[in-house]
Amino acid sequence: MKPVRPAFDDDDLWPTDLSAAPPAETDPDDPLDPLKLRCASQLTKDIARLKTTKTKLQTEITTLQQDYERLQTDVQSLRHLADWAERGVAIGPAAAAGGPLLPGESSVPPLAQIASTTDERLELPIPATSAQRRQGSQSRQSVGQTSLRKGLVLSAIATVLAAWNYGLIGVLGQGGLWLGFEIGQLGTGFVPSVALLWLRMLVIVPALVLLAPQLYARTWEDLQTWVYTQEQLLALLIGSGVALFFSQALIYQSIGAVGPAIGVVLLFLYPLTAVPLGFTRQEQAVTPLGLLALVAIAMGGWLVIRPALSTAPPAAILLGGLGSICFGIYVGLTNLSYRQRCHPIPASIVQFSTAAVLSSLVLLVKPLQLANISWPGFFLWGLLLGVVMLLAYLFNYSSLRLIGIRTAIVAAATPMVAVLLAWSFMPTPSLETIQWTGIALVTIGGVAFGKEKLSDSPQP
Repeated sequence: MKPVRPAFDDDDLWPTDLSAAPPAETDPDDPLDPLKLRCASQLTKDIARLKTTKTKLQTEITTLQQDYERLQTDVQSLRHLADWAERGVAIGPAAAAGGPLLPGESSVPPLAQIASTTDERLELPIPATSAQRRQGSQSRQSVGQTSLRKGLVLSAIATVLAAWNYGLIGVLGQGGLWLGFEIGQLGTGFVPSVALLWLRMLVIVPALVLLAPQLYARTWEDLQTWVYTQEQLLALLIGSGVALFFSQALIYQSIGAVGPAIGVVLLFLYPLTAVPLGFTRQEQAVTPLGLLALVAIAMGGWLVIRPALSTAPPAAILLGGLGSICFGIYVGLTNLSYRQRCHPIPASIVQFSTAAVLSSLVLLVKPLQLANISWPGFFLWGLLLGVVMLLAYLFNYSSLRLIGIRTAIVAAATPMVAVLLAWSFMPTPSLETIQWTGIALVTIGGVAFGKEKLSDSPQP
């Protein structure tokens, strides 16, 4: 009986070389022995050739299957995105606006969200003509310019809102007016600053929890993943939330004592802390432009602080410096979390919730005692601060989706904007010429540092 050829994949059981088999006993007088040997040799060569062909075909089949699956995935994604576009649903930061991807985002929806289209025929795209390609390029450039303008406007609005917030905090600490409206005096201690931060988080955290599914669909999935499988990332975000709490509480206390003009400048000295710590890739290798920016920030901060040492409490300036250091640590830890594909929305929920919990604990241990402001007035202005900062966060996030890190360049102008808006409050700030020069240097240095990070980051 002839040996039975095993299954196609059982190559280890089938000899690749018949000559390796033990030779059978032959009869010297048998005239068919030479013919048998020639046939066996020919069969050995044929089997070796067929196995080589089989290996090549298997490799080609595997490659074709991978290409086919990739094409099917792309076609399904494009069809689903087209369906979303027809229904007017936003498809993410890389949609018609052509904005950059944020950490943790993908340019296409997850495969689990894509409808199955296996029963539909695969249609190959029709090559575009040169006129169509030129028209598409012009359309993309127009969309990109529109997105840039929108992003810059949204970032400018966020900057103005944040600057106004610091102006109101300064008046709440010292007492005064805003456009003729009586504000009252809350005080400048640590507890009043924490109370303002608590009211701010009382607005931001619930609003962000409600808006999170619309801003980022996988918010709760990411949070569950961090809790159960990524404890280190969750600890990193909680640590950044602690740094955020201390930075805001200390800088609020400093602004209440020395005013927004000097307090905001102290806050925006944070690159001097973040860069030496080397939290981000851009900050580990500072370019000459970045080094000049840091020098300008340091010189500007000194020009602002030196005259203030004779007119303002040194402890308040020290608190502002400590707040700036804490804010630099917060920025650095946040950048570290972004390097782990951590999306800003769930990250902000963890950070703001941490700050809210710490604020509540402080107020439970040491309740707030009001100075020259009523409880309704305190809650009114405190909740207004929360609403303003919530709007600033949402505008800043929308700008980030459109223009990416360019948002930081606009936000660097916050010290100068805060000084200009401070003139709408009473009492108005009194600054020397050298301090105006220092504020300008801090602003220019912040813009240059943002420009340096933009040149080091990949562009969409």
